[in-house]
Amino acid sequence: MLSEKLATRATIKKRKPTFIRRHAIVQFSKLKKSNWRSPKGMGNKQRRGRKGQPIKPTCGFGSPKEVKGMNKNGLFEVIVNNVSDLEKIDVKANTVVIGSTVGGRKKLEILNVVKTKKFAVSNIKDVDKEISKLTKVKKTESKKKSVEKVEEKKSESKPETTKKEEAKKWILGNKNS
Repeated sequence: MLSEKLATRATIKKRKPTFIRRHAIVQFSKLKKSNWRSPKGMGNKQRRGRKGQPIKPTCGFGSPKEVKGMNKNGLFEVIVNNVSDLEKIDVKANTVVIGSTVGGRKKLEILNVVKTKKFAVSNIKDVDKEISKLTKVKKTESKKKSVEKVEEKKSESKPETTKKEEAKKWILGNKNS
């Protein structure tokens, strides 16, 4: 039943044209890449549905109600921002999408719970790889490197006079003579 609805959605989406914004073709080339905006003018031919004008989005192009909002696998995507959001999710009906504002530490906690409960994650390809990437903290290595750089700079002997100082000496020497 559900697979039939997904198949009908796919056929509808294949038939759906790309809706072109008014004046995008002829007058304003920058509008070609823009999103659809409904025509608002009183005498607008596209709004009035005149023959020969680009068509507008209408009810017939929508998906069936049962599959609206599903991804290609037939699962609803749920945005997760913390571990407590995972408790509300059904494994068979939903996939996890980790929020874009979630930091590394919380993301690691979420991924560990996802791995144990075997959720599907749609915005991360390999969960194990991501966990290993987040656990590798290079803070100690970076601190050691920065300390070594500071010590190297201190140990390097600076030249006794710089070019600016030499130029000043030369100018002052010429003025006195």
